[in-house]
Amino acid sequence: MTDGSDSAPPYSEPNLGCALSCHGSETSNAPPRSTSGATDTTSISVGAHQSHLSAASPWHRQVQCADCHAVPDSIHTPGHMDGDGKAELTFGAIARNSMWNGATCTTACHGSPAWGGNAPTPTWTRVDRSQSTCGSCHGIPPPAPHPQEMNCAACHPTMEENSLTFRDPASHINGVIDLVTPDATGGCTSCHGSTNSAPPKDLADNTARSARGVGAHQIHLASSPWHNQVTCSNCHRVPTTLDASGHRDGDNVAEVTFDTLNPAGVYTTATATCSSQYCHGNGRGNTGTISWLATGPLGCGSCHSVTGAGMSGEHSKHINGEGIRCSQCHGPVVDANRTIINALLHINGVREVKLEAGTYNQATRQCSNTGCHGVETW
Repeated sequence: MTDGSDSAPPYSEPNLGCALSCHGSETSNAPPRSTSGATDTTSISVGAHQSHLSAASPWHRQVQCADCHAVPDSIHTPGHMDGDGKAELTFGAIARNSMWNGATCTTACHGSPAWGGNAPTPTWTRVDRSQSTCGSCHGIPPPAPHPQEMNCAACHPTMEENSLTFRDPASHINGVIDLVTPDATGGCTSCHGSTNSAPPKDLADNTARSARGVGAHQIHLASSPWHNQVTCSNCHRVPTTLDASGHRDGDNVAEVTFDTLNPAGVYTTATATCSSQYCHGNGRGNTGTISWLATGPLGCGSCHSVTGAGMSGEHSKHINGEGIRCSQCHGPVVDANRTIINALLHINGVREVKLEAGTYNQATRQCSNTGCHGVETW
């Protein structure tokens, strides 16, 4: 710890300040470890510290030490090391009007019973994610008089269309309610979209599927019984403000920038065609090609072979030579009739392999204990 003579506060560098000898670790000032040496989250001095401080959260702004504590400027700051071995809670502006009873928090960060949440007073030492899901802090949606709109993005521009995914996690639990109404000046649907931000209508007021500005937008965004939900940010860099860089840049064209789900994806404007698409691939790398204006519905064979031809590894041998069904290796996803039984596991970026008999090692691509053969590499 510093003696207070340095210009930087002791908590500015974890491996030089607070965490050096008293609490925290080489990467964080917050427990674990506590001042008593505790490291388990069931200890009150440890609890959910690291869950709050995580900078990589996909759903909330990073919580800072000062949001809950009066952080000392030096080792001799009054109230620091006062002999009781406890870190006093002094909630900041974002967690205003909060209370701590020694076991649970009542704080604006976790909503209130009036907002319809199922865990608005979370237990500090229960670190199993059961108190930090959508619905824990407020209802989905919150009860009336809040609008009973299930598409959060219709009013909150930091949310994905028809999804509980955040476009900008740093804007959640930051003390600000980001709000536009669908028909208000500045709202996305003032320029494009209708019931949600995606066309129809497009910027030229087109509503037909044959218009490139419309195309398959709604088919992608709609809830589906056979594929994981597609969000705007899967294909576009979604602005969170009207004047965001690249938004309203004068060409009236929405640039297509595929995310990590389709790292090799390409959209060719001249032909309105997507290619090298994982989403429409054939099971052997990113080779999917499809017209943006194509009408559906799409069958299994539209994206990958159902006979195994051209697919990865030993698909063809198993399907054609052995009569193996998709469900025998991909049971959580598809049944014996090739009907998708869990849409969330289809086109989600993960090879969902679970054998009816035996095990599959994703890292080595090896099957073992199958009853069909010994250890084999796919």
